[in-house]
Amino acid sequence: MSRKRIVQYDFSTHFLTGIGIMSKKDEVVREMAGVLLEFMALTKLDWDATYFRFASPGGGTTSSEWLYRKNRELDYFQGIAQLEMTYQTTLEKLAEKLSDEMVSEGRERPVVIVATVDSEKNYDLKFDYKNPSALEIRPLSLGAANSYFGDEIVIDKNIEEFQDHLKGLAS
Repeated sequence: MSRKRIVQYDFSTHFLTGIGIMSKKDEVVREMAGVLLEFMALTKLDWDATYFRFASPGGGTTSSEWLYRKNRELDYFQGIAQLEMTYQTTLEKLAEKLSDEMVSEGRERPVVIVATVDSEKNYDLKFDYKNPSALEIRPLSLGAANSYFGDEIVIDKNIEEFQDHLKGLAS
């Protein structure tokens, strides 16, 4: 079962909407949103939203992926690998710190965190506490039950054909 928490942040006032004094967890969330926005500003891309997915199923294993959306199309960052790697490493550390802070507050440790920031500087977090395959953001997961996007994103014809090809290989 997935839980969703939406927090909106107004970067012009540096104040979390609806919260007077920020907890350490909220400070980490704010920092994640700031890192995502800073990176997107450096890319000079035309974008509507960026998505960072962090999975930590246990046993010291972690993974992350990151992409952006313009209109209803998803894309990976291209030609900026070094910059992307630096920011992705920072986001991974922040996601681990966020998980630790949640546990310190007596909450369950999430196995998946998806942080989203849009070009209007609003952010959203979604968590899954059980399934490390939940909330997938990669284009090949579009249309699948575990996709973060549901019907929000158009499935590119090439991706749809490749998904069909993979299904044929599996049968």
